[in-house]
Amino acid sequence: MTVSTSKPSPVEIGQARNKETIYTATRTTKLADGTYSVEMLQYSDAKGAGGKVIATRDSVNEWTFNDNASTKVKQNESRLNNASKTQMESMRGQFVEKSQEAEEYNRAQGEPNKALNDNSESDTKPAAAAEEGGGGQTEESTEGTRTSFPNLRYPINVADSKQDIIKFDMHEYVPSEVGKTAVGDANVFGFSRGELGSSIGSVVLPIPSGISDQNKADWGSNSMTAFDIAKAQFAKDAILKGLSTGAKTFERYMKSVQQSSGDVKNAVGNSLAAAAASVDGQALLSRTTGQVLNPNMELLFKGPSLRPFSFKFQLSPRDSKEASTVIKILRFFKQGSAPIRSKSNLFLKSPHIFRIKYVRMGANGELHRGLNTFKTCALQGVGVNYTPTGNYATYSDGVMVSYDLTLSFSEITPIFNDDYGTGDNDQFIGF
Repeated sequence: MTVSTSKPSPVEIGQARNKETIYTATRTTKLADGTYSVEMLQYSDAKGAGGKVIATRDSVNEWTFNDNASTKVKQNESRLNNASKTQMESMRGQFVEKSQEAEEYNRAQGEPNKALNDNSESDTKPAAAAEEGGGGQTEESTEGTRTSFPNLRYPINVADSKQDIIKFDMHEYVPSEVGKTAVGDANVFGFSRGELGSSIGSVVLPIPSGISDQNKADWGSNSMTAFDIAKAQFAKDAILKGLSTGAKTFERYMKSVQQSSGDVKNAVGNSLAAAAASVDGQALLSRTTGQVLNPNMELLFKGPSLRPFSFKFQLSPRDSKEASTVIKILRFFKQGSAPIRSKSNLFLKSPHIFRIKYVRMGANGELHRGLNTFKTCALQGVGVNYTPTGNYATYSDGVMVSYDLTLSFSEITPIFNDDYGTGDNDQFIGF
């Protein structure tokens, strides 16, 4: 929240001989959501002594006066509105201009972005809070490691165009911690990942063409013959119920075989012979009988898959200021994806990681509900084509006339059913 207050100025109210001079000023406050609150303050003199809030502005032309305003002040609302309108609008314009200048200065100095970004408007569960030290003590990074990046936009006037954007927020990697993890009402052994801290830099770009995602799970075929099932049952009974129970299970199985047809006896005999000779039982059975045991093939779930994402941008600077921004964007992704050396050079630390989101640049700058959301991503590849036009061409300062930037990301953790929630956010595609 940032506040700026104008200097007190005199306003005469009342009629002819009963004129009274009061001193007012406007106070403009930039709120956390990016909107502005404007208040009128009344002072006892031009030096600014005894100031108190007497009204708040609901719109461009109307003030709402409170109990601090005198009766005579309230009776002259229209005159005060006219007298302060120019003052307030001028002050607000100066305030916005100074805020933009401060933002540009901080960006040029590489100040970190203090705003948290965790796809807060998506149906994403927050990460567990990290304990001090993260997943264990790590050695200090080597001198020159960068942990603070600028906040960059391309084109530099992308915010003014109101077009939808994709935002990349860079964060320092937080390792997982081994221990008990709460799952539902139970504690199980597993990994818990600490919550990411504030963004250490960001890049805003127009949403590129050809965006897509693909959710996958790893499934694979598996076979298990009746003989394999029997062996598994013997082992299970012997381990869980004792050797005597396992022996009885084997005995029941052998009696069942003896009571079966000759083909079954022959198949079991071939399987036992193959096991003793360390050869393929199915191959032996096929060679000797021309048939194989039913493999009972089934497609079984093996595990989740991690989603990859690829983005391609063409960056063509139009002036020297935008050229400088493009150079910084390329460096942002290149350096952010690089491994980090420890001070002793004995260890290599994980590169920085990214939170990505699509944003609709309307009145509220809300998360784009018509596109997918992302979990935390690792930047696995940065590709730059310096001559996308097929010719070597530069501006007078040596900056290329155009660059093609290709980014290859992969989410660090898989997508699970519960990440989507219970249906309260069906208006969002989610992951």
